[in-house]
Amino acid sequence: MDTGDAIRRLEREFGMSDTTQVTTLRGTQETEDGGYRKITVEVLDAGEGAGSLRYAVSVRSEDGGEFHGNPAGTLEEAISNASAHVGG
Repeated sequence: MDTGDAIRRLEREFGMSDTTQVTTLRGTQETEDGGYRKITVEVLDAGEGAGSLRYAVSVRSEDGGEFHGNPAGTLEEAISNASAHVGG
């Protein structure tokens, strides 16, 4: 079952809407001053049927920074959008 099928099934069975699969990744990022900070990246996937709104990326850092990217049709676009605002 792909992401889109799972989302449609969950929405039907549980009466949900605006449902996304969320993948969470954590890592360490070097800062501009040569230090390091922990960041958490969430990739939201609304499934194949979402078209140009399929993916979005949110980033949070341990120093309180937070960014929620605009939806994009490809994962590459969503990641680039977030990276342009957060650095990387």
